[in-house]
Amino acid sequence: MRFILVVPRAQLFPGLSPQGFLPPGAVSLEAVLPHVFFAERAAMERNSHFKQIIPYMVLTRTRDGARRVLAYQRRAAHTERRLGGLWSIGFGGHVEPLDRDDARVAAHGLVTAAALRELAEETGIEAQPTRLTPAGFINSEREDVSSVHFGVVFAVDLDAVPGDDAAIATTVAAQAEPEQVRWIEASRLPGLLGPRGGPDEGTFEDWSRIAIEGMFARAAARA
Repeated sequence: MRFILVVPRAQLFPGLSPQGFLPPGAVSLEAVLPHVFFAERAAMERNSHFKQIIPYMVLTRTRDGARRVLAYQRRAAHTERRLGGLWSIGFGGHVEPLDRDDARVAAHGLVTAAALRELAEETGIEAQPTRLTPAGFINSEREDVSSVHFGVVFAVDLDAVPGDDAAIATTVAAQAEPEQVRWIEASRLPGLLGPRGGPDEGTFEDWSRIAIEGMFARAAARA
């Protein structure tokens, strides 16, 4: 039996639930945390009155002024079958009871500590907390898999991580999650969002489409 961190939907959004990518100030985690608790994951997957809090990390590097994002294709036989074969720019997972014992909680908070653990588990990369920048939130009711989750999005700067792009991609690909991994310039991502418009005629998952629209399409429009 697995327990994960959840929050009542009414505490997260007292009124109407905003959809899509939300800016960093849209939700106060400090205000939400008194209302969170750990619950059995299987039950929460079927209960729309609660949202599972998911740290969602977008890995970036910058070279010659061009920002690049690490994208990966999930294996077809993914543990979350609804995401199998889809492309993603986000790594992450649930906040679990073991995260409460992380020494980094006191200085950086429970969600950030969980994000750092998930980053190491899913990519093999250890990063300092200062390399995680809060980028916003994701809330979507478009698909079953996203309707019971709430994403806390971090941009993770890997410029200080040893090794070149290929070495980092190899480290990430060695984990159990990706079918394949590649770096994509951030400015190109908004043009890859259509069905079968991604790498190798693949399709990006719902949360990645939302993150790309919120983090990179809007930035390109402002430029």
